Amino acid sequence: MKTIQWICTSIMLVALATTAHAQRGGRGGRGGGHVPDPNTATKREQPAARRDGSRLSETQQQNVQKLKTDLQSIKQGSQVTPEQKQALKNDLMAMADGATKPDQALVQQLANDLSQAMSDGKMTTSEKARLAKDLEAVMNSANIPMSEVQAAISDAQAVLAASGVTKSEVQTVANDLKAIAAEAQKNGQNAAAQAQQKAQDLKSRLQQRSR
Repeated sequence: MKTIQWICTSIMLVALATTAHAQRGGRGGRGGGHVPDPNTATKREQPAARRDGSRLSETQQQNVQKLKTDLQSIKQGSQVTPEQKQALKNDLMAMADGATKPDQALVQQLANDLSQAMSDGKMTTSEKARLAKDLEAVMNSANIPMSEVQAAISDAQAVLAASGVTKSEVQTVANDLKAIAAEAQKNGQNAAAQAQQKAQDLKSRLQQRSR
């Protein structure tokens, strides 16, 4: 009986930890009177470090580099080819880390709108590198704080606006990024809820067997 109770307790702790991890990304953007723990805040407030690549894994850095290379291939005033759009989509999908992936249709729309905006504007190599880091953050919206995602979207808008892209095109790309981020957050929360429900079901079955 004690063994079963110990197993049930362990399952509940795992489920709670999973829920907390999935919801962690949404906490950064909430307001209110909540005072964060200083130690926790120090660990989470790392948007600048992530965007300059210092906290990315080797694979993530390679994905960012691939995206930068493909962004470089889009020149101002050029006709963007279907192959270039597909390459951008593939780069963006590869950036999504973990089991929760963005909807491919949303990513394709972003690739289309972004490539068109870049062909209309004049962007330096450093600006394209900066944009690639912003895109990496958005594609991993399910795994990082929402405050970092929002900062990345704002920075991407600033980069595009500085390149001479029209306000309409900047807003279109921003809307694409927001849609991907919102979907990623929702998927992360759903995954956490499902994990918690499975833990509850398993606990119930174990309790029934112990009777």
